[in-house]
Amino acid sequence: MNKHYNKIFFQGKSKSNNNRYFEGWYYKQVNKDSTFTISFIPGVSYNKIDPHCFIQCIICNEKKELSSHYFKYSIDQFEFSDSPFQVTIANSIFNEKSISVDLVDDKIKVSGNLEFNNLTALPRSLSNPNIMGILSYIPKMECNHHIISMKHDIIGEIKIDDKSIDLSQGIGYMEKDWGTSFPKEYVWLQCNHFERSDVNLALSVANIPFMGFSFKGFFCSLIIEDKEYRFATYNRSKLKINSAKDGYISLYFKKGKVELEVTGEIDNVQSLASPKNGVMSDSIKEGLAGRITVSLKDNSTGYNFVTKGNEAGIEIMLEV
Repeated sequence: MNKHYNKIFFQGKSKSNNNRYFEGWYYKQVNKDSTFTISFIPGVSYNKIDPHCFIQCIICNEKKELSSHYFKYSIDQFEFSDSPFQVTIANSIFNEKSISVDLVDDKIKVSGNLEFNNLTALPRSLSNPNIMGILSYIPKMECNHHIISMKHDIIGEIKIDDKSIDLSQGIGYMEKDWGTSFPKEYVWLQCNHFERSDVNLALSVANIPFMGFSFKGFFCSLIIEDKEYRFATYNRSKLKINSAKDGYISLYFKKGKVELEVTGEIDNVQSLASPKNGVMSDSIKEGLAGRITVSLKDNSTGYNFVTKGNEAGIEIMLEV
């Protein structure tokens, strides 16, 4: 299958000799009762300073307390396959339908096997091969993004030290990033736990350097009852950032006669390592128990929709 069309595949096959390249996959899992969330980020960092592969893990327990862990491995412990897609790092395996983790350091032990069913991919076409739309055809982007599954079912359990957590009947989300660096300024929100179970949201706003200049790129995918509302730089949507500060974001999107307002709030965050010129030397702050409010208005039909969500992943790395 075309790697450009199916970005879940490892994009860095020709980058092993590159001195500044990263690639990482993001697997988020929330249990049935929304009392436990765990995300895994397997990835690889090619650079001259500290080349290695890694698995990051961020955990949110029933008290909404967060902890993050970085498991580092030598670069030769990174293996991949396209047919079918699979990434192996040391004793842990990640693919589109399952993961198997075996992570140990001097602070924590995380192990378990999870299966994923009913993956929900976004609509694709030649002009929109992934969430970045036609922008995905621009070579040498600082950071590329792809949503693998907006929502899917989980079977299995994770064991943390001596405690087993059942994730069966929980909800998962899957995406990935690759390039040289994370954006200098950006916002990312993702939520599958709204008042209605048929609502899903993923959005990102980022400062994108391009040919010596920069522009504000964005996408927002809101799914309500199997219908997607897409707001993006490449489909002539408009964006206004009403407010962005530590722990709070307010965004306004407009496409044609459809308007969308999204607010996100997060109380607790944890630091995760992020890439800068391929080196995992920077850090970002992520929360897994955020609160989101969505308000959609279609002025052509009179349709109005408002809902609130919890257990949202939120990263706010800008202020206005």
